[in-house]
This record gives sequence, structure tokens and C-alpha cells, in this order.
Amino acid sequence: MSENRREFFRVIFHESVNGKITRLGEMPLSIMVDNISVTGMRFTSPVNIAMGEKLECSFEIMEQGFLIEGAVVRKSTRNDRVEYGVGFTIDQETSSVLFKHLNYYQIRQRKGTFAD
Repeated sequence: MSENRREFFRVIFHESVNGKITRLGEMPLSIMVDNISVTGMRFTSPVNIAMGEKLECSFEIMEQGFLIEGAVVRKSTRNDRVEYGVGFTIDQETSSVLFKHLNYYQIRQRKGTFAD
């Protein structure tokens, strides 16, 4: 049996959520966010991003916008797209707000009160 080692729950979207990442000194890139937790997110993109590269990640959960710094901590290739894991560098206040919105989103998702 596999053990979940995560400290925080992760919201997995049935359909990817639109987001953006900004690399240092570059224009924002549109991405498809597959899942998010308080400590990070997974997204796919056709763009090659180096391991450890610092990013600004922006996305919206339950009509609340977030702009969080992070760094690429995982990378794998699938067909013509690359899947990335980003670890967030997040303050306690932003973490609490994100946790609240993710929790509310997951409750609504489970009840089926909206489509992703």
C-alpha cells in the first residue's frame, strides 16, 4: 500500500485550470495547471524550463487570484509537452488564504455543484 507523504492535501482538477508563469526577465507564459496544494503545483507546458529555475506563478481559485513565487522541483516529458512540479515559496498569510480557497473548491468539486 502506498503512503501519502504530503503534509497538505492537493486539489486535482478534472480539467486543467488556466494559469501563467513568469520567468525572470521574460513575458508571462500561459500554462495548464493540473493540480495545486499549499506547497506547490503541477503544470504542463511545451516550453523547456530548467530544474531549479525560479518562477512567478499566477492562477485563480474560486475567483481569488494568486501570485506566488516558486522553483521547478520536478520535470518529466510526456509526448510533446513537459510536466513540471513547482515548489512554492509562500508566506503564512498567503498560505492560509490559498488553503481556504482550495478547501472550498474541493468541497464544491466533491458535491458536484460546478464543473471545473
